[in-house]
Amino acid sequence: MSNLRLLVLFLISFLCPAIGTACFCIPPFPGQADAQILEDLRISDAVFRGKLVAHRNGAAVFKVYELWKGNTKSYAQVQWRRGDRGDCNGFWPDDLKVANELLVFAHKGSDGVFRTSICLPTSQISKSLNVLRVLGAGKTVSDLG
Repeated sequence: MSNLRLLVLFLISFLCPAIGTACFCIPPFPGQADAQILEDLRISDAVFRGKLVAHRNGAAVFKVYELWKGNTKSYAQVQWRRGDRGDCNGFWPDDLKVANELLVFAHKGSDGVFRTSICLPTSQISKSLNVLRVLGAGKTVSDLG
């Protein structure tokens, strides 16, 4: 009987793949963490360090202090979304508290909205020391004009 159950579950997952979709982030191979950070920088449209100052109209609003990539000025908005809802898109829930300082890696959608993913190294600064080491110094907000 258990083999029949397994066969039925397999057929359901094969015939209805959307039912079983979930977030799956692939960790870097051992010794490749620094290279993965640089690849995440390359594929991101914006990378900055900032303080979460507000939640407004579905966006997390950041005061930007340091910038590595993008044309963000002194404030940036990233779609406010929890990343633990099954598809990886968004922030870890603990990161979404106003006054948190984060390192943010974001992609710009065709609609012009910045979004992040829990598979990117977006995280609170206190958890981002190795990522900051790999990135080196960014441009300070006063350098952005």
